[in-house]
Amino acid sequence: MTREVLHQVIDASPIDGSRVAVTFENGICGTYDCAYLMEDPYWARLKTPAYFRQVKAECGTLVWPGDLDVAPESVWERCTKERTPKDQMKTTMSALQ
Repeated sequence: MTREVLHQVIDASPIDGSRVAVTFENGICGTYDCAYLMEDPYWARLKTPAYFRQVKAECGTLVWPGDLDVAPESVWERCTKERTPKDQMKTTMSALQ
């Protein structure tokens, strides 16, 4: 039985109206695009630029005021699925230095 590692978000900064720059505890960085969330009425608050910019890393994931947060495994999956092996190698080499 394999145990899935839950990667923790340790830093988050808004990039634009739907994307957040994310850093995980293992040094891997990525971009989380919230555009798909904004299509759902539950997440409509994210469409307000001032609200969206309040994103922060807390409890290992992305959070906004008012108890709005994203599952950390979703952040990891979406931030890493588009990474190329070259990107992954750069991250690994940087971590070793």
